[in-house]
Amino acid sequence: MIKIIYRSFISLIIILALVATYLSIIGIKTDKLNSKIISQINEIEPNIKLELNDVSAKLDPFNFGINAKTIGTNLIYKNKEIKIETIKTKISIKSFLRDKFSITEIFISTKPLLIKDLITFVRLLNNDPKLFIAENFIKKGYVIADLQLEFDDSGNVKKNYKFNGLVKDGKIDLFKKYNLDNIDFIFEINEKNQKFKDIKIILNNNNILIPEIIVSKQNKKYFVSGKLNTRNISLTKNEINDFISDDLIDLDIQKILLSSK
Repeated sequence: MIKIIYRSFISLIIILALVATYLSIIGIKTDKLNSKIISQINEIEPNIKLELNDVSAKLDPFNFGINAKTIGTNLIYKNKEIKIETIKTKISIKSFLRDKFSITEIFISTKPLLIKDLITFVRLLNNDPKLFIAENFIKKGYVIADLQLEFDDSGNVKKNYKFNGLVKDGKIDLFKKYNLDNIDFIFEINEKNQKFKDIKIILNNNNILIPEIIVSKQNKKYFVSGKLNTRNISLTKNEINDFISDDLIDLDIQKILLSSK
């Protein structure tokens, strides 16, 4: 009898280990987590709607959690739609079983989006005047972005967010004097710093390269540092007057050809 109990116990341990291994490595597809994820996103912002497909879930036994992932999601807010490539979430099993806010981390990766559409969407969430200005100056361009957020036990977003991505084929018109075209760059944004790398711009038909710009916030002030490279830029008299006032220079310059670093 003791041998039977012992063998049964060993068999149960082996089966549980195999199940845990399977769930950790391969996982399962389910729609059982959809309503939970949607309800907890609504706790953050009630007006956001998610159209979720089946969720792939894998067990994270070391952190007593579940790693969930879904592909091809639509995020809708006030009839404005954002196409999402993937959404990954980390769910605390302990909080899940207690029916508390259980999402500890969320990672959102977008499909290529029109910059103007993204700004319009963000303005619905946060109608900052700077976004209105940007929306009017930006004429075209695409953005692909990744957003990573962490939450505390109450569902509040922590300040250690990360927002990374790239911009392609952007165009900005500034007061019809300065046309910035073919704008490409990579960005990394967090609570403390905003980094922009490999910036390529055509300013009034002149190529400008900016290897890096770093914007940091300290005591409500912004500090900007970076590098600027220009090659064979040609400025006509009219373009010179746009940059330099007649009150500052009294020279009859017809054209400037320059390179700088």
